[in-house]
Amino acid sequence: YFNSLINGPSNDWDIYYWATDLKPTPKEYDHEVMDLLKTHCKNLNKELRIRQPDL
Repeated sequence: YFNSLINGPSNDWDIYYWATDLKPTPKEYDHEVMDLLKTHCKNLNKELRIRQPDL
């Protein structure tokens, strides 16, 4: 699913709009990986995400 999500849409902004629920997700991309991305975007635990994690 991840591969189809990253390589399928012709515009990265579409993924952003779907992940943030600003536009409805098309049926072909509405799967468990998109659900995980949407949950991450909602930041339910109110984590501070102001920098990249240490490598």
